[in-house]
Amino acid sequence: MTVDVAAVLAASPWGGKAGLTWQPGVAAVASPMYQAAEWSSWIVTAENEPAALFLKILQPEMADLIDPVAAYAGARAAERAGIGPVVAFGVLDHQALALAYLPPPWRGARLSDLGTPAVLQSVIDAKRTFRQGPALPRVWDVFSRVRMLAARAEATATALPSDMPALLDQAWAIETAFIAAGRDSVPCHNDGQSSNIMLAPDGRVLLVDFDCAGQGDPHYDLAVLLNEVQDFEDGWRRGIEMQEGRCTGSVLNRCRAYAMADDLLWGLWGLILSHTSPRKELEFLKFGEWRLLRARMALRAPDFAARLHRL
Repeated sequence: MTVDVAAVLAASPWGGKAGLTWQPGVAAVASPMYQAAEWSSWIVTAENEPAALFLKILQPEMADLIDPVAAYAGARAAERAGIGPVVAFGVLDHQALALAYLPPPWRGARLSDLGTPAVLQSVIDAKRTFRQGPALPRVWDVFSRVRMLAARAEATATALPSDMPALLDQAWAIETAFIAAGRDSVPCHNDGQSSNIMLAPDGRVLLVDFDCAGQGDPHYDLAVLLNEVQDFEDGWRRGIEMQEGRCTGSVLNRCRAYAMADDLLWGLWGLILSHTSPRKELEFLKFGEWRLLRARMALRAPDFAARLHRL
């Protein structure tokens, strides 16, 4: 199935504009980086319009995996907070939304950018600003998502690794530990992908892609970011200090536990899509296997079980 850009634009506030043209936006990639895999994107221009739009249309096979209404709400909240692009409109009946296009020299962040302390601090500050806004209309819970994806894998006869039952048991143990320890619930971006952070040469940062946005724990929001850029514990500690002012053992343990659960979520995601998506050119399997490998590494750390008792 293909998306119908003309039909989406016809149903949008730009439908009657003269000289409408569009061209592909960001190319979809699943590995070695992960970007633009859920939505097709288009750069749209029109006569007498000084600025272009960045139009996103949900891929057909993502229709029951991603909630465009929640994504739209998150994008609008980010706009209001000043840490996301202007939202031009949503055509939610067509599972589409349009943002102000950020032309070069704006660019998507790379992992090397987030390894720079000043950039990482700016991203953490943007996410903190987002959390100070009004409540979002849905809750994002990593454990509920893992449970949903595990059921979907079974329903779609997706082949799973033999240790998946053990991985899921560990996820439920982590969930139980968090229920006992307690969790906050504030508006969160809940996305750690570097490609969903836009950088300007003057140091400005904007967050994009709010597929995962919802009420959640700020320690999860931080964990999914640090999990992409920090390989060693001292890096995790520095990142936590940027958000919290200091790093305690409890917060470090919470972040590392959340990171394992998030890796399991996206591992299942990749395996399911490698089986169900018609876009076989995307390496969903490689992406999923990498995330599961990282989850296993965390679970096999000799102190992981002890960390759960110190959340």
